[in-house]
Amino acid sequence: MKKAQVLQGLNLISAFSTVIMEADETKDLVKLLDLIQGFHPIFIEKYYFTQGYLYIETKISFLWREASKYLQKLSKREITYEDCRKYLVEKLIKQRVASMSTIPVLDATYKLGYEITPTIIDDGIVDTEKPGYAKTFNRHHTLGCGKGSQIIYSISSSLDSKNSKDIQKDKWTTNLMITRLGLPIPKWQTIDNKSQIEDIWSEYNKPVVIKPTGLTGGNGVVVGIDTIEEAKKAYEFALKAVNEKQREEWQKKIMIQEQVAGEDYRLLVIDGKLEIVTKRIPAFVIGDGKKTIEELIKDTNNDPKRDITSPTHTLKPIVVDEPLHDFLQQQGLTLESIPKQNEKIQVRKVASMSQGGITEDFTDKVSEEIKYIVESIAASIHAFTLGVDVLCKDISKPLTVDNGAILEVNTMPEAYLNLFPVLGEDRSYVVDTFVKKLLKENSTKKVVVIGSTLPDILTILKEKNLLGSYFSSENVVGEYKDGYLKINGLEINGGLEKWKAVEALKVNASLDGIIVHHRDWDAVKSDGLGFNNIDLLIVSKDEAEKDEMKIMKKYKTKGYIKKIKVI
Repeated sequence: MKKAQVLQGLNLISAFSTVIMEADETKDLVKLLDLIQGFHPIFIEKYYFTQGYLYIETKISFLWREASKYLQKLSKREITYEDCRKYLVEKLIKQRVASMSTIPVLDATYKLGYEITPTIIDDGIVDTEKPGYAKTFNRHHTLGCGKGSQIIYSISSSLDSKNSKDIQKDKWTTNLMITRLGLPIPKWQTIDNKSQIEDIWSEYNKPVVIKPTGLTGGNGVVVGIDTIEEAKKAYEFALKAVNEKQREEWQKKIMIQEQVAGEDYRLLVIDGKLEIVTKRIPAFVIGDGKKTIEELIKDTNNDPKRDITSPTHTLKPIVVDEPLHDFLQQQGLTLESIPKQNEKIQVRKVASMSQGGITEDFTDKVSEEIKYIVESIAASIHAFTLGVDVLCKDISKPLTVDNGAILEVNTMPEAYLNLFPVLGEDRSYVVDTFVKKLLKENSTKKVVVIGSTLPDILTILKEKNLLGSYFSSENVVGEYKDGYLKINGLEINGGLEKWKAVEALKVNASLDGIIVHHRDWDAVKSDGLGFNNIDLLIVSKDEAEKDEMKIMKKYKTKGYIKKIKVI
């Protein structure tokens, strides 16, 4: 079984990176490719079979480089469709691109003309079962290339300070910071043990909330607690949730907090500006006079948007657990109850998206006072991207003690919940805003050279009075030529595969410019040009006379290549 051939960036076949592998067209292979193509256009722009080979044109070739051996095995019927699907969808895609918080960002990056490169790559890394290993490395992507490029992990980025990331890891530190800023926050404290609840119970207005300080997504959270018995039960529930997760000791605290009346909102700040406000609505079902609550929940969960096996799901299924049973019981209901026609039954107290809630856009309704508060938090903890959770009665009025309070902050919010609300205006355009702001300092020049007869390129540029247009004497320039990696003319390494050398240059954030050499068109045919967009293409006179030059001129016309120089 031959290794897949990867044509990086623009190539002689397509304007998209193209992965080529030996594979027969089979029903199962086509079924799997159609499934993944249907998730999102970023995965597969186009695929086709010809003469015993499968061609995949894609915006993220790194994914298919790793997937190729499994696709080939499926083609030869050495593995089943289900085994191949599980690996590609539930393991590879989940680890490499994760979710709709990452996918739109990668897509916008590509469309805006920037490079996308895995920050760290290890062949076969996805096969590891070591907890946290894949999470630590596989989801990091370098957007742009060279100087001014940035690394993302979901929607968190290298522009988020360590301080902001440390603070948001735990509701305890978050509350301390909010208090330090003098902002409205409900009375709270941490609880060391269950018996402590009795000692402090009289100090708190009811109802209260009990929750783990180091968990996210509503895990272990119980709201609407009015009695000591309920509080002790909630403490045990929170403790169980904590023990099921791998957390540092300081993240294993349990918190009690006065519950604020009002609606739940997530406010998304990007680069100091509030961009989106989204109301989070607790999970509910609508009765039809025939089906039980349990059946209605199952119907709701059948919505494709709630299919968590798809990397592009934008909602979560309603989870049936002990708090759900308890909340129904408080309403005099059970899972077997049959709601009336059009009767709305709330099945969750907590407006958590991870537990089946939905969203509604409120961006145009937020008060200037609240806008200033959340922007000041992001600025104060030095967070480039920040999700701020607010509970208030009226989002259009100032955030006072009577109107509401700040609950928590998150430097890695599930941004798709803001971008794709169920109700109200679609805010997906904000992804472009995120990428543009993130890469506003990225201006590294990308130069591609074709021809074995050309001397030193920097000398050529100087002789042609082109040097100043691309590089200055102070610039740091990385270069790949004939297996060698150079920086400012100094040989750094040799014997590298071309694709690894090119990616090494892309993720090197010290570079003001990158030059990639190809000896001839055969080399381009084998490897691709290396970039999705090129600032300057230099072609030797002998290579410029060949038919492949026509393809380059087409790319220039379409804007993929800014300038072509024949020397």
